Amino acid sequence: MAARKGNNLLEQALRVAQSSGRSHQGRLRSLLRLAARTPGIASADLFLPDSAEPALSECFSSLLSGASRSCLIPYGQGCAGRAASDLREVYGTSVDLHPEERGSGEAGRFVALPILDGTGLAAILSLACPDPELPAESLALCRQLVPVFSLTLSGLAAEQEAHKARRNLSLLASLGQLLAAPTPTAALLSQVVKLCTGSGLAGCAVIRLAPKGRNRGRVYKGCHSSSRRELTALLEFEQRFSARALAAGAPRTDKLPLPGSCRYALCAPLSCNGQLLGTLSLFGRADLLSAEQAEFTGTMARLVAGALTEAICEERVASFDTENEKKLKELSLLYRLSNTMLSTIKLNKLIHLTLTALTSGPTPFFDRAMLFLSNERSGSLVGMLGVTSENAPPLPMPQGGGDDLLSSRWDITEAEMAAQRESEFSRQVQGKRLELDPTLNIASQAVLERRLIYIPEETGIGADTAAVSRTALAASPLIAHGQTVGVVLVDNALTLSPITQEHLRFLQLFTNQAGMAIENSMLYNRIEDAHRQLSEAQESLLQKERLATIGEMAAGIAHELKGPLVSIGGFAGRLARKLPAESDERASADLIVREVVRLEGILSEILLFSKKTTICYTRCNIVDIVNETLAMTAPTVEEKQIEISTKFPRQRQLLLGDCQQLKQVFINIIQNSIEAMAPGGQLSIQVHPAELDGKEAISVKIVDTGGGIPLEQLNNIFTPFFTTKQTGTGLGLPIANRIITNHGGKIQVVNHPGIGAEFRILLPKHW
Repeated sequence: MAARKGNNLLEQALRVAQSSGRSHQGRLRSLLRLAARTPGIASADLFLPDSAEPALSECFSSLLSGASRSCLIPYGQGCAGRAASDLREVYGTSVDLHPEERGSGEAGRFVALPILDGTGLAAILSLACPDPELPAESLALCRQLVPVFSLTLSGLAAEQEAHKARRNLSLLASLGQLLAAPTPTAALLSQVVKLCTGSGLAGCAVIRLAPKGRNRGRVYKGCHSSSRRELTALLEFEQRFSARALAAGAPRTDKLPLPGSCRYALCAPLSCNGQLLGTLSLFGRADLLSAEQAEFTGTMARLVAGALTEAICEERVASFDTENEKKLKELSLLYRLSNTMLSTIKLNKLIHLTLTALTSGPTPFFDRAMLFLSNERSGSLVGMLGVTSENAPPLPMPQGGGDDLLSSRWDITEAEMAAQRESEFSRQVQGKRLELDPTLNIASQAVLERRLIYIPEETGIGADTAAVSRTALAASPLIAHGQTVGVVLVDNALTLSPITQEHLRFLQLFTNQAGMAIENSMLYNRIEDAHRQLSEAQESLLQKERLATIGEMAAGIAHELKGPLVSIGGFAGRLARKLPAESDERASADLIVREVVRLEGILSEILLFSKKTTICYTRCNIVDIVNETLAMTAPTVEEKQIEISTKFPRQRQLLLGDCQQLKQVFINIIQNSIEAMAPGGQLSIQVHPAELDGKEAISVKIVDTGGGIPLEQLNNIFTPFFTTKQTGTGLGLPIANRIITNHGGKIQVVNHPGIGAEFRILLPKHW
């Protein structure tokens, strides 16, 4: 009966071992289940030895339905370990087992049977029995299965070797396809580590680049799901392991004190043309340490290193191309800016173009730009303009500019400049005066130190303004011919994007050109002002020469006419007294007398204007002079119902001057204002202390509601003999202007079209 059972069990085992439809691992599990069905046997386990160390590292069990599991049972420990070290059967109980040995929970007795092949230990078959004693018959039956297990294990080893060869070939093919395609460095190395873990070559793969170059110290890792729990410990070990391999310049192997399937490590340097680029580290089972696998890993490392070198070279070439293209665009932009600035001589337009160029376009350099000009007299920086990317229009080319770089330049319209000036941000900047103190703001620091200042965070251009920024801020001085003419401040307060070193370098180059252009514009404006003043002085001299000639002629004519007029007037008066009062002849004689009186007055004014007047200086109270003038014009004021308002200071306003001549000034001006107003008009006169050219003075302001002075006549009101009145001589205001000028004062006119005119008379006290 026992022989029949043995034959039946052996026949079943041989059929399982020879079945072609199953893998060798499946055959081993079926054989273990067959052994576990032997009477008195609760479970059967098969432990495979490790190829690198004296330990059992893989276990197949009749209780497991899936693949094998990893284990670590050193030789000499537990029943299976002692059987492996002594190559004999070992019996024991549960207390004799290693923790990695598993059996039936009801087992009470265990036996470990060594399975040998021609070269040594092939496996340990561990049987568990629930009874205190192992049945001898069942144990004998299981011993008959040992040769079948040995045969199946030989097939498993061959199958695994073939699988490794196929895996390596497939991995090399996939790696070749990956390396043949143009792939960026990061994507390439990420795919390589995924190939290593996805193919089963390693449970964890890490590529660590050398701590130099563009990708210094970057790490690319891949890990099988079964090894993720050990990933942190693996990476810590890999960092030290990789450093040792780089230092040695050769592959290294090591063993990790970790459970699981990633206990062995192989690190191969990525070397190309004598240059160490990094390392490839693989973590897995003991077969990683075999000579074939180490050679394969070295080949793969050389391929990866070559592809990495090529990718780095391509990236460098692309980077050089990008850098050169960027520099070309930057130089083109600077050249276009230079053309724009050098072709613009108007300072106002130049300032707008300067700030707009910094903030305009789809990708502006900065969000906001502010320009301050230096005022040496006041020792401060004066805000001129502020522009943001929100109100910076695109800078178009003027008509005829074309696409030629050498002739292209930008332009900006008056409407666009007006919109920028009227923006809230620009008004805030224009209202700022920054004291030239480097401890107060970086604008002053940039001007005084004459260098670009950049800080990652600044409180703004003033604590009391809304133009406050908590972002990075840069200030670059505008320097021309060794002089600092102003400063440009920029920030990214709208997008909060960082200011890069490239932007700062461009700002430096840009402001160097802008400083020269602004200085040239200011010099040109000074030349224009000097030319205009010279032309005005020349015209004034010619006018004075003409007036002097006219004055001499007028004085001679007036002197010659005055005698006959006196005679005509006298005879006409005598004739009028002899004619009847109601006769037409009496009316004609009276008309002759009146016209003679009028002509005598005109001739007197001409003689007065033509001759050089002499000032008799006395102490004058300007308020008394104004009151006397108002008393003289009172009849006309009452007739036209003019409302007069005066505002005089309590203190006496005394000055040295000719009181009679000053009275003539106020008579002429006030009389003109009264004549210009319609009935019911308003005349306002104010007297208050003032300053003229740094000296004490008195100001008299006369404001009427006569509708103002026509714009076409405004520039001629002080021209002699220019009048719009039918009975005027055109000498009233010129005489007043000359009297005030002779006293060292000024007459200022502020015209309000449609409302009235304002005359302001400034007289020095001459104390």
